[in-house]
Amino acid sequence: MPDEAKNLQFGDLIVLELALLFYLKEVDLSLQSGQFVSELVGKLEYALSEIREAANLHLSTALPR
Repeated sequence: MPDEAKNLQFGDLIVLELALLFYLKEVDLSLQSGQFVSELVGKLEYALSEIREAANLHLSTALPR
C-alpha cells in the first residue's frame, strides 16, 4: 500500500467505501465522474483486501503451532 494511504485504518476505508456507494447510486455511470467514483470504489476494495490479507498472514505467522 502506498505510504500516503498508510494513515488510513481499515474502518476508515470501510466508511469511505460506504459513503461512495451511497453517492454512486445518484451518479450517472455513463459520465466520467460516475466512472471515476466506480473505479475509486474498486481501489478501496483492493486496499481492504490487501489489509485483510496482511493481517491474516501476520496472525498465521505470529500464532504458535
